[in-house]
Amino acid sequence: MERYAAILLSVLLIGAWVHRSSATGPAGQADLHPRKSLGAGFRYSTYGPKYDPGPAYWARVGTEMAARFPGAHPEAIWIVGRLHGRGVRLSFPVPAGDPLIEGAENDENEAALSLFDEKGFRVWLQVEPGFAPVERQIHLVLKQYAHHRSVQGVGVDVEWNRSTNPDGGEPVSDGEARAWLEAARSYNPNYRLFLKHFKTDVMPPTLRDGLVFIDDSQIFPSFDAMIEEFAKWGRTFAPAPVSFQFGYPSDRPWWSRLKDPPAEIGRRILAAVPNTEALIWVDFTVLEVFPPDRASTAAERIVGIKVYEHKGDMRKLVDRFAELGINTVFANEALCGNADFRRQARERKMRVFVIEPTFFDPEALKADPDLYAITSKGERAKEDWVEFVCPTREEFRRRKVTALRDAVMRLQPDGVSLDFIRYFVYWEMVGPDRKPETLPDTCYCPHCLARFSADTGITLPPDIKTAPQAADWISRNQQERWIRWKAGVITSMVQNLEAAARQAKPGILVNLHAVPWRTNDFGGAIRRVAGQDFRALSQLADFVSPMCYTLMLHRDASWIRSVVQDIGAVSSCPVLPSIQVRPEYPGDDAMSTADFEEALKAALATPSRGVIFWSWDHLAKEPDKMAVLKKLASRGRSPS
Repeated sequence: MERYAAILLSVLLIGAWVHRSSATGPAGQADLHPRKSLGAGFRYSTYGPKYDPGPAYWARVGTEMAARFPGAHPEAIWIVGRLHGRGVRLSFPVPAGDPLIEGAENDENEAALSLFDEKGFRVWLQVEPGFAPVERQIHLVLKQYAHHRSVQGVGVDVEWNRSTNPDGGEPVSDGEARAWLEAARSYNPNYRLFLKHFKTDVMPPTLRDGLVFIDDSQIFPSFDAMIEEFAKWGRTFAPAPVSFQFGYPSDRPWWSRLKDPPAEIGRRILAAVPNTEALIWVDFTVLEVFPPDRASTAAERIVGIKVYEHKGDMRKLVDRFAELGINTVFANEALCGNADFRRQARERKMRVFVIEPTFFDPEALKADPDLYAITSKGERAKEDWVEFVCPTREEFRRRKVTALRDAVMRLQPDGVSLDFIRYFVYWEMVGPDRKPETLPDTCYCPHCLARFSADTGITLPPDIKTAPQAADWISRNQQERWIRWKAGVITSMVQNLEAAARQAKPGILVNLHAVPWRTNDFGGAIRRVAGQDFRALSQLADFVSPMCYTLMLHRDASWIRSVVQDIGAVSSCPVLPSIQVRPEYPGDDAMSTADFEEALKAALATPSRGVIFWSWDHLAKEPDKMAVLKKLASRGRSPS
């Protein structure tokens, strides 16, 4: 017995020595930088992915990322404060008081964090501080979320520390970092603080206790170059723990050739950087590397409604939408400006897109008739109620961009829906038998002709004095170049509007209203007449939405499917058709409930992302058609 006791004592002594050795640093000093078990997961922001598939998707990504590394925990960098002007917007309600700190109307993180609690995640809550006080932000964040057991601390993106320049950020002193850490630990003594940048010289010079240093470098020429950079980062801060963000679009040329990019990159980092604590795939490419499964995709199907005015009870209106399975509302600025409408929609988790007309602007034309686009006949671009501004007028374009930015800042919608973003044509009156040569052709005003010459280097003969003369010469000599140029004018406007919207609210969705013409319809009129090039436009938008209004265009349901398929063949973003539910113009076809159900089936067929109904005023008068939608909503799937 004494022999076994002696052996046991020896084992315990050896174990104690091993434990002490692993917990001490040089010269027997206690290690102030213990590294937690490896974490692997993702970065999340509202502006990174093209759309948010929801909490279940993010939990799946974290779990799948961690599964690539034996013993790893799922981990997330969850951005709850994004740069907003010179300050920050926190994604939950905050008390007023600091002009540099703005809050959201509703809490946008609670559902995800609750799920992460259940799944055993470790979560960092990050802010992009701007010039807003960091300690104040930390207190606001942790007062809101410290009750979540998944939260392990807070993070500061130093690139935005007293800066609005993504390549900037003022260095963090030891004193500042210590104060931020103490603010976090006033809620939990185990909380830690991460500091993120791609430059080592902006980090605290000596403070290491309680800190994690994250490198978010990108734009590497090769895999080896990235590993070399990350290894240097790890050595700089060793033995303190470090973490890495990777998977940026700028590095896609080399990581896309790997069989399993997250796993292969992660394994090489671990081999090169022994003090690595977390491996984080960024959300800018997460949807392509971790594609949402079919269930997530189905859950994300958009069922939308266009509504332009409502003077009644907003709660009742939105309740009716919810009963019909509508999850997205496309509304004009006036309705979106109603705070009660926005609140009711968000309480029911309905996305709200504000509809923004572009080159249809009767008020601007009334104030300045010189803005009218000019047809090949030398006439103003006007037919019935449809009248268009010339798309090359720079001052008008700037006003539209500014107005959109202001609307997004003021209304904070989930998306913008760009309407009348094309050249003049009253397409609603263009039936299947219309001759291509009878369609209007614009714009041949002096501004457009001068811009065409400046952009292309093509000079019109000096004897051309009128719009008809210019149109005739161009059609005979430079037709294809003119068509490409027109498409470029529209694409550049979408680019300007999209940039302004995303500047005002990073992550906002952009929907593009499209003329419902297929590539070869009416002699290629979608580009030749309307100037809409879906291959180019889809690279800027999140959805392309053809207005497939069968009743006014005298088409059947199969035509809807063919339009969606034709656009889908060239579009790099999802196609979201809009369908008519009731006659609008004299001469429109009738639509029975059976016709409506066939149109709905066609609109939802692959590759459609969903359907938008035009409009609520029409649908509200059709109880039998609403019953079809209720049936669809109760099934939770497309009609069979």
